[in-house]
Amino acid sequence: MTKILRFIVGTIFLLSGLLKALDAATFANLMSKYGAEWFGIAAPVIIFVEVILGMLLIFNVQPRALAIITTGFVILVSCVYLYGVLARDITDCGCFGPLSFLNSQPWLTFVRNGVIVALLVPSIIKQQHSENLTMPALVCMAVIAVTIMFLCGYSFKGAKCMRKPQKEFQPIAMSDSPLSSLILTSKDSTYFVFAFSYNCPFCLNSIGNVNQYNQMHAVDRVIGLAITDAANETRFHRLFETNFEIHNISPLAMRRIASTLPTSFLVRHDTIVSMDEGMVISPAFIFY
Repeated sequence: MTKILRFIVGTIFLLSGLLKALDAATFANLMSKYGAEWFGIAAPVIIFVEVILGMLLIFNVQPRALAIITTGFVILVSCVYLYGVLARDITDCGCFGPLSFLNSQPWLTFVRNGVIVALLVPSIIKQQHSENLTMPALVCMAVIAVTIMFLCGYSFKGAKCMRKPQKEFQPIAMSDSPLSSLILTSKDSTYFVFAFSYNCPFCLNSIGNVNQYNQMHAVDRVIGLAITDAANETRFHRLFETNFEIHNISPLAMRRIASTLPTSFLVRHDTIVSMDEGMVISPAFIFY
C-alpha cells in the first residue's frame, strides 16, 4: 500500500516538473516576484529536484529516506509560497506550469500539499524495502532527466533573470569616437548617422524610415555608412531610392563603430547623444 502511495506522489512530482520545464521562463519570472529578480535562477534547480524526487519515488529507491526528503521539500516550498501569498500578494503557485487550471487557489494549494505529506507519512513511520535500480530503470531515468534539462534550457532563455540590464547611454564627444575619422561634423548642426550593410534585411527594412529623417527635417543632415560591397550595392540602388548620402567603408572600420547592423547614431553639437541598434524607428514617433 505504501508503495502505491509513493508512486502517486512520485507521479505528481514528475508531472509537475515536466510541465514547468515546458515553460521554465514563466516559472522563473514567477519566482522573481518573491523579492529579488535573481531568485528566478533557482527555477531550473527546483524543476530538476522535483523530477529526480519523482523518479526515485516511482522506482522505490530508499523509500523511507526519500519520503523524509520529499516531505521536507514540500514543507519548504509551502512556507515560501505562504510568504509570497502574505507578503507579495502572489496567488499563482506555478506548480503545474502552463496548465493554469491545475494551479489552484492558495488554500487549495496548501490542502494539496498537506495531502501529499499525509501520503508520505506511512513511508516515514515504517522502514520500507528498497529496490535496486535495474539497467532499464537507469536508462529511463537518464532519458527523462536529459529531456527535462533540454526543455529547461530551451524555455528558460526568456526569463527576466537572464536578461542583461540595459545600460543608459552616456554621450560621447565625436573626438573620442571612431566616427570622427569617417564623417565631418559641425558644432551647430544635428546629424543622423546610419551604419548598415547592403545585404542586411533589417537594414533594408529601415531605409524608408531613414529617408524620413530628411523628408521631415528631423535633423540637418543624414549620412549613411555602408560596408563596401560592389555587387550588392548595385542591387541596392536598383531597388531603393535614398535621399541621403552614403559613404562606403571597410568591414574593419564598421566593426570599430558598430557591433551589430543596423546601428544608428544621433549627433548633436559634435557629441553622440544616442546610439540605437536594430531597425530604425520613424522620426515621427521620436520628435513629433
